[in-house]
Amino acid sequence: MSAPIDESQASSIADARAGSDLDSILATPGDALLLDALRRRATVSVRRIRDDFVEVHTPHHVLGYVRHERHGFTALRGDDPAWATPIGSYASESLAIEALRMRRG
Repeated sequence: MSAPIDESQASSIADARAGSDLDSILATPGDALLLDALRRRATVSVRRIRDDFVEVHTPHHVLGYVRHERHGFTALRGDDPAWATPIGSYASESLAIEALRMRRG
């Protein structure tokens, strides 16, 4: 039988893991690794434009859009929906949003 973990213990474990991950990334040379670490920690927000269309953005700029289609969700990279480039099709909206958040370039 396992005992429940209280929130203070869980958060301290997560904080310790996050600190050790960051230390190992910063110890490894290369801008690419540092950028990947920053992308993983980036927070994004969504704004529902229509029932089938969502804008994904950070506080500073628009990352892209997610469009609901018949058999899934398409992630569109770019700040203008008319000129956005499709980067992939995904089974759920959250996966498409995550793809935009992690996408390089």
